[in-house]
Amino acid sequence: MRNNLMFTSDPEDNASGNETPVVTELKLRQYFEDDVLMAREFMDFIRFERVHRFPGAPTAGKVRNIVTKFSYFKNREMARKHWKECNTF
Repeated sequence: MRNNLMFTSDPEDNASGNETPVVTELKLRQYFEDDVLMAREFMDFIRFERVHRFPGAPTAGKVRNIVTKFSYFKNREMARKHWKECNTF
């Protein structure tokens, strides 16, 4: 669990039922490139063991959190620190 990070408020595509883990991972990578402003080369380097939405059925008007397990602790810390630098006011 120490290699896990949770992400909130990323819109969920549940028009066709549950969002697949592949779609969730692509959305997460796009979020890091667009909002956190991480380079695409860095995002291609990061490996995830598992990316999925919080368990349970999707509910209209609510967004389930994304649980991400990084393969390497160093990648997790780099992503966390970069996110923190971009979101300070």
